[in-house]
Amino acid sequence: MKCADARWTFRFLFEFSIVPAHSACATTIPRRKRVPVKIFLVAPLLACLTFVSVVNAQLPPGTIMTTGTAHSHSVSIPLSQMALCPAATPTPTATPGAPGKGVVHQTGCRTAARAPSTKSESGGNSLSDPFPSFDGLQVSDLLGDDCSIFDFASDNSGAAGYDYYVQVVNTAMMVYDKSGNILAGPISGNTFWHNQPDCGGGQNWSDAVVRFDRYANRWIISRPGGRPNGQDSCVAVSQTSDPTGAWDQYAFEVNNTTNHLARYFNDYSKIAVFSDAYYATADPNKIFSGLGNTISAFDRSAMLAGDPAPPFVTFFVPAPQSPFTRSHMLAADLEGTRLPGANTPEYIVQVQDDTLGFPADRLQVYEFHVNWNDPSSSTLVPTDSLSPEPFNSNACVDQFCVEQPGIPTKLDSLSYGYMMQRLTYRDFGTHRMLLLNHTVAADGDPTHNHAGIRWYELRMGTSGPWEIYQQGTYAPDANDRWLGSIAMDKHGNIVLGFHVSGANEFPSLHYAGRRPNDPLGTLPLGELTLMDGNGAQLNDSFFGDYSQMAIDPNDDCTFWYTGTPSPRPRPTPHPRPTPPG
Repeated sequence: MKCADARWTFRFLFEFSIVPAHSACATTIPRRKRVPVKIFLVAPLLACLTFVSVVNAQLPPGTIMTTGTAHSHSVSIPLSQMALCPAATPTPTATPGAPGKGVVHQTGCRTAARAPSTKSESGGNSLSDPFPSFDGLQVSDLLGDDCSIFDFASDNSGAAGYDYYVQVVNTAMMVYDKSGNILAGPISGNTFWHNQPDCGGGQNWSDAVVRFDRYANRWIISRPGGRPNGQDSCVAVSQTSDPTGAWDQYAFEVNNTTNHLARYFNDYSKIAVFSDAYYATADPNKIFSGLGNTISAFDRSAMLAGDPAPPFVTFFVPAPQSPFTRSHMLAADLEGTRLPGANTPEYIVQVQDDTLGFPADRLQVYEFHVNWNDPSSSTLVPTDSLSPEPFNSNACVDQFCVEQPGIPTKLDSLSYGYMMQRLTYRDFGTHRMLLLNHTVAADGDPTHNHAGIRWYELRMGTSGPWEIYQQGTYAPDANDRWLGSIAMDKHGNIVLGFHVSGANEFPSLHYAGRRPNDPLGTLPLGELTLMDGNGAQLNDSFFGDYSQMAIDPNDDCTFWYTGTPSPRPRPTPHPRPTPPG
């Protein structure tokens, strides 16, 4: 059945963690000999002027470009042969077609029966119910530091492929078929990276994410790592379309001595798939340091071929220096069947907040032109500086403001400058779009302690500048909404998944959406519950760092979402809806 225009299907995967937190650390291992890395200073009046162009000079003074190759490579054993987490209790496998047990694979979009929304904006039609959901990795079921580190956040990431769904949570991973049957896992990150010379050897880090490269039918998993400070970007690429097989695993020294970042943790790294490279952004020494951001490109073709030394290019872009500067960027993650045209750059977006050290509220767009024939000639060009409606990225006066029923413990808003994954890019032929979101003070005033989600759709015609096509702050009631993830299907339908909590609602998972012809800047189709929380987090304010909405490549209009509701008994999934006709 072909996808019906302006309709969509939902399939959702849930994870819940009873003791999530926020920090990350590692076991120190002996240092390897460093591979030389070239350095290029991109700033006025420096010695390496042959590497400075007019457009590069627009970058902040102190911007540094380094180039090099992966300083280690290994091939893992097949994922299906790796040891499971200690005392793991895997989620029971799903029974295809059995209500409440899993998701039945569909080759085309099915229009789910509609149900009343839990919240509603005026004049809108309600969203459709999701197809049956299945439980994902549950940190509470994974014992030991290998798979579930007690004081780490529940970092939820999941990607849908043609035949598989891969999820990483905290420090563990799992592979499912599209009906929810477990094919491999749960496996710890420690086990997965065990034989990698720089990312393995007993290290255990969080901040892992997974992506599916639909254009090569491969899987990518990345996380921080490396000796001794977690300064590397660890990137694994499946050798085939089957994620239960072997993986090529690389360590790239993106924080190094030549860019003066070697002693800093490669925090909150988020990788993206584009046509000419895999791109990743990160916050050296965490966002609170105010140092700035790294933007790296890794040679996609070389990694897909299993090249043991693929080249990389990293730009370090410093932020304005002040005691309260916070800076974050994301690289565009390619969606849809239409590939970018020849010479299309990768797009990077930085949210700049005048309350966090920047001169004004801006969405700064950068173009990353990588040249794998001559990596030292690659450029990062700041182009369009867009003026959004005013916002304040401090959702509250304190870092912790997300309310829970009946207890004083408030949860981390993960606002204060963070952008939420993913920044998605789609080419419709007549125009291109970028879609993103971040958490803000719902009404612009942090003293009201009310978190909402600011989202944007940027558009560019067949050429010319980027413009803000639409924007909105989603906060329809007194509850807090945060940890959003937003995506668009091939028809231009948008779905925003997020966490919601408040004085009368335990931390839960909801979603809202819009059709292309709806009033701009609104999500008027109401709000539906994916999973209700059934308890409060009592002793820890760190809850989760991110969630992930993904699009199914089979039909380009089925949405998959993974997130973290609060502790609760095993949920009863939605019954399988009967499509009309």
